[in-house]
Amino acid sequence: MDLKECFRKEFIKKTKINLPLIKSLIEMANIKEIAVKSANIDKVNISAYVSLSYDSLREILEALCISKGYKVLSHLCIGELLKSIIEDFDFNQFDRLRYIRNGINYYGEKVDFEQGKEIINKIFSMKKKIFEKYLK
Repeated sequence: MDLKECFRKEFIKKTKINLPLIKSLIEMANIKEIAVKSANIDKVNISAYVSLSYDSLREILEALCISKGYKVLSHLCIGELLKSIIEDFDFNQFDRLRYIRNGINYYGEKVDFEQGKEIINKIFSMKKKIFEKYLK
């Protein structure tokens, strides 16, 4: 699905810039990151923490979209919109993370412990870069 189709299907809608919502999304994203970083992550629970990490990233991305006047209702469409907002947005990496998260949440797939730690680090690195460049 491309950006035009996301708008046509109303997965992306124009909205008012809502500063309290943006602040709240950033706060919740940070709380989730703290929870992951302070957790006792092991082979059994790594998949749950990958999913929680992705949720933290998604909330930062939603905050960014709202700061630009958009509400996005689809993980795929948020990636499409971000390609037009962020000049060096790594859509392929984001889409890979989205795919892994969906596998965990919707299909019960598990991630390998070492792979999961790497994914979590990538997620928080992407989150930090976007926050510092666009939301600080």
